[in-house]
Amino acid sequence: MQIVEAKSPRDLSRFIRIPRELYSGMAGYQPPVDLERKLLLHPKWAPFATHGEVALFIAEDGNGRPLGRISAQFDRLTPPERAGTGHFGCLDAVDDPQVVAALIATARRWHAERGRHRLEGPFTYSINEEAGVQIEGQQHGDMVLMPWHPPYLGALVEQAGLAPVKDLLAYSISSTVAQRWTGARVARLSQQSRVTVRQLNLWKLGAEAAIMTELFNASWKDNWGFIPLATAELATLLQIARPVMKASYGIILEMDGKPVAFAFALPNAYELIRGFGGRLLPFNWVRLIWRLMTHTYRTGRVTLLGVHADLRDTLLGASLPIVAIANLISANPVDGEIEMGWILDDNVRMSRIIENAGGTISKRYRLYGDAPAEGIAE
Repeated sequence: MQIVEAKSPRDLSRFIRIPRELYSGMAGYQPPVDLERKLLLHPKWAPFATHGEVALFIAEDGNGRPLGRISAQFDRLTPPERAGTGHFGCLDAVDDPQVVAALIATARRWHAERGRHRLEGPFTYSINEEAGVQIEGQQHGDMVLMPWHPPYLGALVEQAGLAPVKDLLAYSISSTVAQRWTGARVARLSQQSRVTVRQLNLWKLGAEAAIMTELFNASWKDNWGFIPLATAELATLLQIARPVMKASYGIILEMDGKPVAFAFALPNAYELIRGFGGRLLPFNWVRLIWRLMTHTYRTGRVTLLGVHADLRDTLLGASLPIVAIANLISANPVDGEIEMGWILDDNVRMSRIIENAGGTISKRYRLYGDAPAEGIAE
């Protein structure tokens, strides 16, 4: 086995293909489209590139066949007190502890050469994008911007010397239950305040991204592992999702004309590409256009939520997430399951909101890391 750094465009294409070469045929795995992955992972084009640095590595056998991959990255928005922690991500591998250990050691070495001696992840590339190793719920299948991993991978990460740090939860709620929950709450809570509801302005996605970024960062800044979401990063992700986006996928609550809360969801775009094998050429692009025009989504995901900083600890602030989520579900009925996540496993307040709406935990993702150095906060 050897590990090589992916530097050229050809290397990047190979890096992107590795999960489908390793996992094709496993229950629940659906390869994403290569183009979407390239926009997300390209070291210079990705949203993360505006505020971070990244290196990509491939493990291969003596015949050049891929055994796994990993990224090593650092987000320059990381708070100073955690500047000694480097992140890894894009971890995919065969069921072999030596491969996973070698990949993690490579990411660790890359960070050590830059003065960072604690490792944490996986993140692709940011905690605000895809995070964690999936350890439960693989049978529930694919979901937009949520990673998929085989059941063995988490144990191999622990064998490589990293310890569990935090679990991330994804909840599922049936559309029937969600619709029963939304109606009364939207009417009652909206009448009890000066809150008005509007949908996303698709012609001003840059401005909308700025509003959502400010509210998101205000809501989650005290949470574990928080790194600010960059406006440019969210704006790029919105542009990537533009072909499948509707105004109703974003709900912004305003009070006296000023944004005070929002909720944002995406339909599960994987429904459009099932059977493509990750490729659009030569003829899958025609099928994709047809599906874009005719497809009715059965699943979707609430991806972002935020409340104005001045209202976080007030009664009104506690009700605004319910109003936003309820309006979001009401405006986007699906004939299937709605996923809400991820949620930190110790975020009791958010978990109670979802569970009161009828949500149940369907997937679990785990973050791993080294023990913090003495005198350094985790």
